[in-house]
Parts: sequence; structure tokens; C-alpha cells
Amino acid sequence: MKTKTILIAIIATTLFSINSFAQKTGTSGNCVAQGKIIIDPFYGYPYFNGALVKGLANDPGKIKSYCAGGKVEFLLSDKIGLGAEFTYADASMNFNVQDTLFVTRTYTAGISKIRVIGRMNFHFATTSSIDPYFVIGAGYKKTTWYDDEPGIHSLSLNVIPVAFRVGVGLHYYFTDFMGINAELGLGGPMMHIGLSFKF
Repeated sequence: MKTKTILIAIIATTLFSINSFAQKTGTSGNCVAQGKIIIDPFYGYPYFNGALVKGLANDPGKIKSYCAGGKVEFLLSDKIGLGAEFTYADASMNFNVQDTLFVTRTYTAGISKIRVIGRMNFHFATTSSIDPYFVIGAGYKKTTWYDDEPGIHSLSLNVIPVAFRVGVGLHYYFTDFMGINAELGLGGPMMHIGLSFKF
């Protein structure tokens, strides 16, 4: 249900933005310009490791999975911005272990991922409220398997600790200060959707 709601929101936002873009083409005064700072908190979907764990689990309904983060960007010019992105994703489940005949304890095990990357955004076809952009980025990722059962240690799963991002996104501003952001890409969650604040 959550997946369908997120997809419907992204599609509605995209259609609304395309319509607004068509109406506003040719107006003066772009919504982003040199010296502006953009901050985008977001929810990401899907989390690949979370989907993998759910696919392998005997009871996928017990798996809790989410991905969230934030982006910040400084506009070096009207068209190019430099910034950073932080993403935290986690998939976990609770399980019971019977310590003695009468004592059962509940523990949590899961897999988490942290990504910190530098980004370069290329803005194009910007209007007074619409800001489409391309993004490329690279940085660091750390993937960890954890289990709080006594005697079990966390395990780093970093085969290659390098993260990357290539994608396309769109800001739509309701006001001079606030709007929404959607992004599709490879590296990290396939989709980002969230708020956008411009200073």
C-alpha cells in the first residue's frame, strides 16, 4: 500500500509539474540562481537490500524497511550547483530466542547502509517555479549486518565502499522559499521524493 501511495504521488507531481512548465515557459525570473542554497529532505524507495531481505524472509510482513536522507546544494551559477547527499537505509526484524525453559528474549537483526556523496547538478529549462536538473555524484558507502543477540557481532559488508549517483530530478516551488523535489536515478534508492527549501 505504501509503495502504491508513493508511486501515485510521484506520478501526480510529475504530471502537475509538466503542466506548470508548459504554462510558465517564456516567463522571466527563474526560481534558482547563482548564490542560492537548496536543502531537500527526502524519503527514498526502493531500498535494494530491504527488498532483498523481504524476498528471502519466511514472513516478509515482519521486515521493517525504510530509506531517508537529505541533500544540500549551493548554486555556483544559474546552471551548475555543487552539494552533498546523506542517505541512511535499514531493513530489520525482531526474533525470539528461548534462553531457558521459562525465559524467551526478543532480539533485533538487520542490515543498514550509510551513503555520503558529493554531487554536481546541472540545471536546465528552469522557469519561475520549475527547476529540472541532471545529477552526477560519487562518495562513500558503508553496509553493515547487525544483530543485538549476545555473542553475535556486527559485520561490515563493504566489498567496494564506493557510492555513486546518476539521475534526473525536478524541483517545483509553491513559494519563493518552499517546494517539493522528486528524483529518479541509479546508485542509492531509485526514487527520492520530499520537500525542498530554497534560501
